[in-house]
Amino acid sequence: MPDISLLSPRQTFEDNMRPAHLLLRVYRLLDSNDSIASDGDMVTKLRTVVQATEDEEVLLIYNELFLGLVRERADIKRSHLLKRSLGHLLRQAIVASATALETFLPALLRAHMPTIVRVRKRDILPPGDSSIQEYFKDLTFTLVDTLRLLDDPLAPGYITEKMLGYINHNYLSSRKGIHLAGAILGITKPWDEIANHLRRDKKELIETLEYTVDRRNDIVHRADRTKQDPTGEQQEITYVQTQHAIDTINHVCLALDELVAQRVAELRQVIEAQLIETET
Repeated sequence: MPDISLLSPRQTFEDNMRPAHLLLRVYRLLDSNDSIASDGDMVTKLRTVVQATEDEEVLLIYNELFLGLVRERADIKRSHLLKRSLGHLLRQAIVASATALETFLPALLRAHMPTIVRVRKRDILPPGDSSIQEYFKDLTFTLVDTLRLLDDPLAPGYITEKMLGYINHNYLSSRKGIHLAGAILGITKPWDEIANHLRRDKKELIETLEYTVDRRNDIVHRADRTKQDPTGEQQEITYVQTQHAIDTINHVCLALDELVAQRVAELRQVIEAQLIETET
């Protein structure tokens, strides 16, 4: 198994997104539009192939992607394979994609913040961004912390760990999390740049991502019932709706990763220029 610490933020994100994509694919395999057969010519022929007796209950799932025979010992009932039950696969895909977002943003910050701190120093928090100032308002450095930073070449790493420790206790996700991570990492207007990078409408991107995160909370905390009606019926969910939600998180995070990589490369050139100037 590879060392997690050696994985790039993008690799970490893609590893955590893989279950979401897998759940979508499994749903497509099992989706038979509720046409599940337990008798008929094809079932009779497959009984012979698998040597199932006439009294063994079998269920045939058949669509353009998959042909599957579920035998009695699997203890799976017809109701388990209907759309209303398969919808749970889609719900868990939503949860997995939102989790991937939550793990990606701290990984991105951990990978690149030392460079940002080293170059931008006291300007690491954009002075004109009140939302970031508000987010970090309770982050404090003790006198011991401050003295430790004096003439310490490892100060950027220490400041990064201090900020990441604070972030880990203050829930970083949704549109605000994307904005905060991007702004700290040198992207002036993160959502504008992401939308431009993807050639997508900014409002639609934000609304879809917010919907996905909110839906994840409904699923995890209320079994996919709304906050307004926590004892009501489960919300409807469809394959295409879920795919759109997952794809949006995927595209937004990968776009942010590319934008940050470009910005950090520019800042590293600044560092190299400073070192050359110091040496001469």
